[in-house]
Amino acid sequence: MFFRLYKYSLLRSSRERLTIFWNLLFPIMLGSLFQLAFGNYTEKEVLFHQIPVACVEEEGADQNFSELLKVLESDNELIKVQKVKKEKAEQLLRDEQVEGIFLNKGAPGQEERGISLVVTEEGINQTILSSILEQYERTFATLTTIGTEYPDGIQAAAALLEEDCDYLKKGSLGAASANSVMDYFYSLLAMSCLMGSTMGLMCAVEFKASLSPLAARRMVAGSGRFRMLWPDLAAKITVQFVYIVFSTGYLMFILKVPLGEQWGFLLLTEFVGSVMGIFLGFFIGVAGKMQYNTKEALCILIMMVSSFFSGLMIDGIQRVVERYVPFFARINPASLIAGAFNSLNIYDTYGRYMESVGTMLIMILILAAGSFMMVRRERYAGI
Repeated sequence: MFFRLYKYSLLRSSRERLTIFWNLLFPIMLGSLFQLAFGNYTEKEVLFHQIPVACVEEEGADQNFSELLKVLESDNELIKVQKVKKEKAEQLLRDEQVEGIFLNKGAPGQEERGISLVVTEEGINQTILSSILEQYERTFATLTTIGTEYPDGIQAAAALLEEDCDYLKKGSLGAASANSVMDYFYSLLAMSCLMGSTMGLMCAVEFKASLSPLAARRMVAGSGRFRMLWPDLAAKITVQFVYIVFSTGYLMFILKVPLGEQWGFLLLTEFVGSVMGIFLGFFIGVAGKMQYNTKEALCILIMMVSSFFSGLMIDGIQRVVERYVPFFARINPASLIAGAFNSLNIYDTYGRYMESVGTMLIMILILAAGSFMMVRRERYAGI
């Protein structure tokens, strides 16, 4: 009986046009607008790629600097070097195929010699290239001075400088980038999960004989309430989970939003968030004697306020809440979901992630227990 009722409820829920639009199409459209507004910024200023650079070596070029570029390309994977003639390098720079040009005329400090950097704009990549050149010039000047004045200490000085360079390692805080732009997408996914509250509300209304003719017929049926309730809740959770997974797939594979590669934890977060959204709406639906429109407005209000304080509308608001009202940040549903997504991508450990998911599970248990108690105690004098 469970699977038969589950199938019929699944078909009925998947055909709700308003639900399809708000729970599936609306997050996709909003995500597309986010990507249109922030995608180019994320790609150019946030996500790291090997920096393409041209190197022009003239007669008497400093081979030590050339070796440095080779190390940065092969070992550190920081830059990608093209050794070309000056005219070709300038053409590559004009065509935006390289971020800068290193003109290697010889070791720094020599008359009419030295190394220079040519760029056409200012940005993070150009700053990195400039830092490479400045660091090399300082190191070269230091070793030259020591070699001239204290030749016996040149080896010790070189060892110290090499040890200092070891601090510059390529690292990663996670599978995806930690940045304020990604917070918008995390909050969007959190809002998508909480949109399941409207489906949970529909499920509750279908068991409130005072609000729905279908619920009235169910109340006089021979089957127990919970035997009909469980398949309906399971179907609503399934449909909402499919919607959020589809939206996530669209963001990752169509819009190329870097949400991370930890698929198992990503799907677990979306499932738990969907269940929390469903039970939030179900709890509102079975509580009190308000009309359906009032309860629907309450669901939407809670969802939007929660999403607002998770950072969907204003960048950084979630950090302000975390600082000044930490308790609210710990129980805000959208902040918990967005925080779980965020922690997967910026922390090497799962402590913060498990804290967020654990809090969501506790909230689900509280909402479910409260809802079922109200459903069980509900009686009607007449239908």
